[in-house]
Amino acid sequence: MSLPPASQSYSSVKAILGGTFNPPHKGHIGAALKAADEIGINRVHLMPCKLAPHKSVGVSERHRVKMIELCAENNDRLIPELIELTLPSPSYTVKTLRALKEKSDDTICFFIGADSLYNLDKWYEWEHLLDYCHLVVMRRDDEKFSPPPAIQAWLDCHVANDKHAIHTKPAGHVVLTNTPLYRVSSTEIRDVLAGAPCDEKAGKPNSSNAESSKLWLEESVLDYINEHQLYKC
Repeated sequence: MSLPPASQSYSSVKAILGGTFNPPHKGHIGAALKAADEIGINRVHLMPCKLAPHKSVGVSERHRVKMIELCAENNDRLIPELIELTLPSPSYTVKTLRALKEKSDDTICFFIGADSLYNLDKWYEWEHLLDYCHLVVMRRDDEKFSPPPAIQAWLDCHVANDKHAIHTKPAGHVVLTNTPLYRVSSTEIRDVLAGAPCDEKAGKPNSSNAESSKLWLEESVLDYINEHQLYKC
């Protein structure tokens, strides 16, 4: 069975990309949109994670939310999803997914990177994740996919060979997608914005050129960062 066109909207299937989004950049958002195309979902919800009070991220929750909203204003495929910020601490993915299911009957596709998958068995109540969602794993094109044995055994029981399966069942599948490798991270972008040098040869931003930030940030997000002097030393 062929996948429906990616341009078609599925109101009953909700793709979720979680993260600190500090700041949100084209690397992880671009990978998520590519994965969404692969499984026939048009829109991706950006869900900022709730952070413990003792964990410093350099900017307030309000700023992280505003930057996500600016990304969504510039791309109609992106939608802010702020539910985790409203939940009691401590935050766990399985609890957030449960709250999303209580909020609506939407089928949830929760996006994670391969590096997160490799450590999945360390997550709180990870065995129950698939009770509430399909897990969409974003594998990078040119990196070897090598889960540890325990995770591979779990994958063997849950991977869906037909990516269309997420549209026919409310939860329970793992879907493996292939996404471009974006050699950038929020940490590197923060370093650039703070004035610290990065490795240009590795394809990462370099603070010697202000244009480097524009490669990875939406213009409105960069303007907001500059206006509020975020990440400055």
